[in-house]
Amino acid sequence: MSSLFDSAKFVMSVADIEGLPDSELPEIAFAGRSNAGKSTSINCICRQSRLAFSSKTPGRTQLLNFFELSVKGEKPRERIPKGYLVDLPGYGFAKAAPETRKTWENLVGGYVVGREQLKGIVIVMDARR
Repeated sequence: MSSLFDSAKFVMSVADIEGLPDSELPEIAFAGRSNAGKSTSINCICRQSRLAFSSKTPGRTQLLNFFELSVKGEKPRERIPKGYLVDLPGYGFAKAAPETRKTWENLVGGYVVGREQLKGIVIVMDARR
């Protein structure tokens, strides 16, 4: 069975809606509480252990992190981008100032509501919740 993609790489972090990549490729976002396993899920799907940074400390992901999925091209080392996985900041028990939480809310809310390239959202839940 062939894979939908051959490789994944970190592309960029976005702190503001205006900084979103100018691309028409489909995006799948990963959302959930802080420390639910969003980054770990991305690492598992991409078959890499340190692609998306995961931590035991809640609230590490504070930006929208884009990971490009690609397939092999016809030329040696050529990669053809097919889409993005997007690691969203977590919500819940991360220790952050109210103004920081408001910034995350505006960033994530604006992305989810207004991004045409967003084709799906994976909600990651901790089984203990």
